[in-house]
Amino acid sequence: MYFSARPVLLGAALLLVALPAAASDEAVAPAAAPAPRATMNCPDIGSVPMTADAAQALPLHLLRNLSCGESVVILSDSEGYTVHVCSADGTAGYVARMYLNMGAAPSVPDQTLSAAAVNNVVRWQAGAPGYDQFFSKGHTVESATANGVTVQVSLEDSGWKLRATVAVSNKGEEVVELFPALVTLDELQPNLKSLLARDPAKLSRVVNHQVPLTQANAQPSPSAVAFHRDNPPAPNAAMCHLVTPDYFSEPVALTSDINHAAIVPSASQLRALALKHTKLASGQKTTGLIWFERDANARELSLRVPVGDLVFDFPLSFEQKH
Repeated sequence: MYFSARPVLLGAALLLVALPAAASDEAVAPAAAPAPRATMNCPDIGSVPMTADAAQALPLHLLRNLSCGESVVILSDSEGYTVHVCSADGTAGYVARMYLNMGAAPSVPDQTLSAAAVNNVVRWQAGAPGYDQFFSKGHTVESATANGVTVQVSLEDSGWKLRATVAVSNKGEEVVELFPALVTLDELQPNLKSLLARDPAKLSRVVNHQVPLTQANAQPSPSAVAFHRDNPPAPNAAMCHLVTPDYFSEPVALTSDINHAAIVPSASQLRALALKHTKLASGQKTTGLIWFERDANARELSLRVPVGDLVFDFPLSFEQKH
């Protein structure tokens, strides 16, 4: 049983030397300065209205009601009557300053709603609580959080193999175990079949400069997006990915760049970048790569990542070029 990895895009020999140590670090690296946050302070009312307009003109264009004590990210603050904020479910709007306890949540880590599991399966759905989508370092990322565990994935086509990047962060109280050998990629359309993972050591023996390249990024499956067509996110909700931290480590994330002069990595470098079997205590994370066999005609796919007692299922799709 082996783990599959994606070769890294290497632009310099120095980066080649540094990759193994960086990729094997399982602990959370020092975080960048967190986005400013606030909590809802509503002593005289049961909830705080979030509106689409800064003036909060009547009749109110209500986006949602925020619960007392709920945490939000401050997107912008013009020192006026209202503040532009983003809630944990990805809704961006305006809240009256008088109801904001400004700067009250720097110690509250990553306020992300938990997704609902059905039969221990957490299936990514666009716009639903606990799910997010954003673009990071060349990757189109799907993110899902349940029971304090966040799993983030991207899938790319090198033109030779499919390459998955997987990041797992544990903010829960229990230790969770990750088995990369149990991560699966299934093609759903046009054919129903499993795409097998490849041994990273064997990949390095192939002198093929398609190994570190990216020809296409998989996007969220239209079926997962269409599920929420009647309840679209706010127009500026793309900014709200700040609520969900980006757990892709820098050395692994660099592999999505396109460089036709890239060096084909060695077996040891590929093994260092591969997703590892690990136990994550609270506050720890890991990132790694898995390579899968490629079907040039694949349109709809399902990437499944078992973590602890849950299976995180990510629907993905490639646009077919004719």
